[in-house]
Amino acid sequence: MSKSCWSSVAKHARLCVALPMAFAAVLGLAGGFASAAPALTRVRIEVPNIGNLQFFTLWVALGAGYFEQEGLMPEILVAPAPRSVGDRLFTGEADVALLPPPMFLGLMAEDKPIRLFASLLANEPIDLVLRQDVAQARAFSPAAPLGDRLHKLAGLRIGLAGEVAPRLRALFAAAGMNPDKDAKLVVVDGPDQVASLRQRRVDALFAHTPYLETVLVEDGAVLVADNSGGEVAELAQGQVHALAATREAIGANPERIAAVTRAIARAERLIHSDPKASVDAILASGFSKAARPQLEVIAQIYAAAVPAGPKISVTGIERDARLYPAHPRAPDFARVKAADFVATEFAP
Repeated sequence: MSKSCWSSVAKHARLCVALPMAFAAVLGLAGGFASAAPALTRVRIEVPNIGNLQFFTLWVALGAGYFEQEGLMPEILVAPAPRSVGDRLFTGEADVALLPPPMFLGLMAEDKPIRLFASLLANEPIDLVLRQDVAQARAFSPAAPLGDRLHKLAGLRIGLAGEVAPRLRALFAAAGMNPDKDAKLVVVDGPDQVASLRQRRVDALFAHTPYLETVLVEDGAVLVADNSGGEVAELAQGQVHALAATREAIGANPERIAAVTRAIARAERLIHSDPKASVDAILASGFSKAARPQLEVIAQIYAAAVPAGPKISVTGIERDARLYPAHPRAPDFARVKAADFVATEFAP
């Protein structure tokens, strides 16, 4: 077994992801499972890292046993570094990779033979929150129109990671504002974002999981703008995280890719229909160490960011080039076509 392989239920089994038994036990269906289970086809899925709840569609699919129900035995491989995710596709060490926009944009720029085939997240996962005492001092109302809410932040210090400013600018532009002029942007590395809010070095945070749910649950921070819920058109109905495979792998085994897509579609339906079962599945997967209250909050926020189905958005890919950094560089969509990097036959 590869050292990079993560065992989500290590104390119960030595497999690389949650066994179908894990969630079946939660549902009280474990009896007689082993004798009834047919042979499963292995599928190796490379991810940037584990524990990241931006990828919770995949964690739900794993914890709910949807891969096994599609005849697959998923094996999760953690990339040596987040920016190297996808490299194993080209060495034959992985069958599928979970690619964030910076990575798939960079691969497109290099004209790598990848095809995105299943969308995991469509809306922006970074949201804007305000420190509780500042919200009270400024008489902030979450029910006010977006423009009024953002104007309450005039002159305040907003903490954000180094490469996400284009998305904050898109948010403020929806209210006719410019955060570079109407607020004070403070670059704060992710691990320091919670502390920066608690120590009052910043008044607001433009943050994603795990910092987002931490300050909402533990510090009473107030949600200012719900990008994940689609409040801003420029940050909604796009293409954020997606599953990809090489053109060669898809041609050699299309049914395996179709089965992966069906597992993701099942997870997306569960996320939109049963929040409690979704959280149960995340816990069963073993891919998050967050406490249940934090999980429930972020699952509620991110559920709206999950697409209704796994169809890849070509226009969303093209928009990503304006909003997300690309590594090593951004593709020139005047030279290459985003549609050429999408396998459209599986999502329907």
